Amino acid sequence: MDTVNHPASQAKVRCFGSKAALTAEATVLVKDGVGPQAALNLEVAPRDRDRINWKDKIVLQLGEDDLPLLCCVCLGYLPKAEFKRPTKGIVVERQPNRLFISATQGSGKCYALPLPIAQTFRLGALAMAQLKKQSEMDDDDLLLASLRGAAGLYRV
Repeated sequence: MDTVNHPASQAKVRCFGSKAALTAEATVLVKDGVGPQAALNLEVAPRDRDRINWKDKIVLQLGEDDLPLLCCVCLGYLPKAEFKRPTKGIVVERQPNRLFISATQGSGKCYALPLPIAQTFRLGALAMAQLKKQSEMDDDDLLLASLRGAAGLYRV
């Protein structure tokens, strides 16, 4: 078994709020037979008293269209980004002293949590590491300039 690419060995960030939790996990995406390409899974699950109900989580995979937007929000180039799928979505928004994550699915599931500055830093670092792998850019200045340019095009 390939232990390097096994899901349990991938980099991840976990954040816990009073009503929900977030796991951001490095992953790979195989799309149209092309791949693997670096991606990031966002999983938001509700808190049920003292435990997190991961069985009831909302999961979105951020690939080449979404990952730059998450990086732009984490870096402060965008105030917020929305990641929508046909039946679910996640919104990541900058607020004073934190990021705020809200996830919805269907008509009844809605989970939200704030990410303090330290967790925002960790999420941003993981997202940037995955974007760097995905884009195959070795020049960090070029990557940041490209993100600033992309942020200027985004409209919610």
